[in-house]
Amino acid sequence: MTIEIADRLIKLRKKHGLSQEELADKLGLSRQAVSKWERAEASPDTDNLICLAKLYGVSLDELLSTDEDVDTIVEEQVKKDEKNIKIDKGNDSIHITDDDGSSVHIEKGCVTCVDKNGHKKEIRHPVRDKGSIIIDVIEGFLFLCTIVLYVLLGALLNMWVNGWIFLFVPGILCSIARCIYKKNPNKFNMAFLSCFVFFFVCMFIPGMSANLWHPMWVVFLAIPIYHAFFGSINKILGKKDDDDEEDDEDEKQAEEARE
Repeated sequence: MTIEIADRLIKLRKKHGLSQEELADKLGLSRQAVSKWERAEASPDTDNLICLAKLYGVSLDELLSTDEDVDTIVEEQVKKDEKNIKIDKGNDSIHITDDDGSSVHIEKGCVTCVDKNGHKKEIRHPVRDKGSIIIDVIEGFLFLCTIVLYVLLGALLNMWVNGWIFLFVPGILCSIARCIYKKNPNKFNMAFLSCFVFFFVCMFIPGMSANLWHPMWVVFLAIPIYHAFFGSINKILGKKDDDDEEDDEDEKQAEEARE
């Protein structure tokens, strides 16, 4: 859009006694779109050009005629398309600023977008610390070792039926590590421990398995009791699990999107 055509659009709008808001309503657009046309910052698409021509009672040739040559038009368009973008890099962050005042700030675990009107929108992603990653890697390694152990016990000692309960051990050990590392007893995998104790006692204690299968189910009551107890303590202390923090962040982002 050239300055000459933009000035013509202003004159035609005023000639027909229309404000930018009124013209925008007739075209089903925002006032900002009309304002950009008249500042030569944007061009109407084909459908809007046809509507403008019919609304003002002129032909498309009259609406779009200009004395500027092709080179000048192209040069002006290139200048409008060029943006002065400034990029600042820090140790753990990147800040990108556009010439219209909008910006994007990329930091550890968070991306903040600021539009030209100063409105902010944050997108947060939970950042996993190195300690948690190391524990997960160790758990995976121990699980592979346990599978190898199970195969050996089955092949050498014919323990295919009961040797599988040792697959609970990596999860139990690593949940103890998470519990200590996070200083949160709710991280302990009581479900795995209860299952391990139940099957170990019923399968491996000689002469007791026949009598213990039925009453040993009581160990499973430890699962809800344990998590209910320490979950209540965490709430009293104001602590949150990682899953709760992710849910809170998802809700925050949903509210920002609705706004």
